[in-house]
Amino acid sequence: MKRNAFGGSTALVAISLLIASCGSTPPANSPSDTAPAATAEKPAQEEPTTPPEAPKWTSVSFAESLAAKLRARDFGGALALFDSMPAGEAEKPEMKKLLLSVLVSSGDLAGAKELQAELEAAFPEDTDVLYAGAMIATAANDSSKRLTYLNRVVKIDPNNSPALTDLGIDLARRKNYPLAKTNFLKAMASDPDNVDAILGLSRVYYMTNELDKARDTLNLAIGKEPGYSSLWAERARVESELGDQPSAIADIEKANEIDPTVYGQWVDYGNYLLPTSRRAEAVDAFGKAIGLGPDQYLAYIYRAGLRDELGDVDGAISDYRNVIRVYPQYYYAAEGLGILLWGKGDYEGAGEAFSSALKYNPKSAYYALMYTVSRYRAGHDAESKAFMAKFITTLDRNTTEYFLCRLFVDRSGDADVINRIMKEKNATTRSRFLFYTAVYFDLFANKAVAQKYYVEVLSANNPGFFEYRLSKWALDALGESEQG
Repeated sequence: MKRNAFGGSTALVAISLLIASCGSTPPANSPSDTAPAATAEKPAQEEPTTPPEAPKWTSVSFAESLAAKLRARDFGGALALFDSMPAGEAEKPEMKKLLLSVLVSSGDLAGAKELQAELEAAFPEDTDVLYAGAMIATAANDSSKRLTYLNRVVKIDPNNSPALTDLGIDLARRKNYPLAKTNFLKAMASDPDNVDAILGLSRVYYMTNELDKARDTLNLAIGKEPGYSSLWAERARVESELGDQPSAIADIEKANEIDPTVYGQWVDYGNYLLPTSRRAEAVDAFGKAIGLGPDQYLAYIYRAGLRDELGDVDGAISDYRNVIRVYPQYYYAAEGLGILLWGKGDYEGAGEAFSSALKYNPKSAYYALMYTVSRYRAGHDAESKAFMAKFITTLDRNTTEYFLCRLFVDRSGDADVINRIMKEKNATTRSRFLFYTAVYFDLFANKAVAQKYYVEVLSANNPGFFEYRLSKWALDALGESEQG
């Protein structure tokens, strides 16, 4: 078993080797050596009661206690055990290497770096010490030093399974899948129980669209280590790609049962539930992910869209605002927020949202138009006109887009703009432009004409652009106004 993350598994392997090397020794004194036997003729003399002596330190008892601490992820307790070690034992190289492994597992990188440097100076060809250097470099985001250490390990020991695995991971990240596959296979040949190498190979198969091989490889890994949540999560991803949604859901549920603290697993669970009737559970799954990573944006995005579809507009608005808070560059969240605020009649808020979207996509005439009409509807006519007058200076004066935007500055020439729009060859572009034409008439001219163009937008029967949805809301509002 190997872990690239600092979970303590490397230290546990070292401990098991220590226990095996020490073996077991009988107690120095047996009861038959220290106390006379009681006989019928001569009763045994009672000895005075004395406090029991503290158990003597042994490498076996130390290793067993250390293993228990690491399995419980009690790194503080594990490190404290080294403080109680006899001085002579503490200076032994194998104990220092074990301490190094525990320091790396605990995340004490400063202490690990200092001890690793000391050990490397004394044992420059020791692959365990060099591999620890690679792990420390990984934690420090020093990819160059990590690669240097890994290559040194493999040069000394060409069959070093952990180093081959990590080199394979690096190669896969650089999309060098053939060489990554070679490294993973070599790592597996050296250590058939290295599930991280098997997992890496499955990911290569996944990325090269060999999904059946990816699933078979993960079946092998799960058979070896069924308590490794990432294996179940990876197989769920493969099964989802193969269209086996029930199996994907069952596997991701197993992954979350094993380790419910992994953000990505809950995001995946929510996504696998989306096409099913369990969409309310998908909301909860994304909520679990958000609880684990409140400053990560992906779960907010998925939950916002789902909440919107389920009619929880306020919940969706809250999620979109959180996306903007943690990742404002994702301007589609600002777009989604602006749409929902427009639908609620909050034109001030809608204008702010589209302004945010425009900040990160400054060439979008659609965002500029939505900001303009939002500000017009909020009663800021002079500001809206000034903004659009400045924005059109960035547009090609020969385009329909330019004349449509200019309409909101001059507030005249609508017949010419409509004529240009109707000549647009792209049906989606034409429909989007007609929406803004409808809004122009809705704001400044004739609501009956506005209604005509809203209807024309919907006649395209293409809900793939957000203006389609706004047109439907506008028609509903105009209908209610007529009934009133």
